[in-house]
Amino acid sequence: MEKFGNITLYNDDCMEVMKTFKDKQFDLAIVDPPYGIGMDKTHFKTKSSNSKPTDYNAKDWDRAIPNKEYFAELMRVSKNQIIWGGNYFVENLTNSSCWVVWDKDNGDSIHADCELA
Repeated sequence: MEKFGNITLYNDDCMEVMKTFKDKQFDLAIVDPPYGIGMDKTHFKTKSSNSKPTDYNAKDWDRAIPNKEYFAELMRVSKNQIIWGGNYFVENLTNSSCWVVWDKDNGDSIHADCELA
């Protein structure tokens, strides 16, 4: 944990840290959990980069989406949530009529043209 004025940054297991917070302690949680799409195995070719996945070494962080307990704990500690990649987690989220769409305008990239939150 590191403090910067009124801001505290945690570099820890989020499930362990969230257990220490009170119900609805935060007005807003903005999160970008792993999508479970194995990003370290894709070919990182974009308009401005020709790097290969091997340039970044194998990672296990994106092999699976977080479990239902993660989302339940996130909803417990926060009043509102913005969850990037929400389309990957629909079965773990409460029904929402509100989606944020990030139009990436990424031209001929092999990656998604937009992302949902």
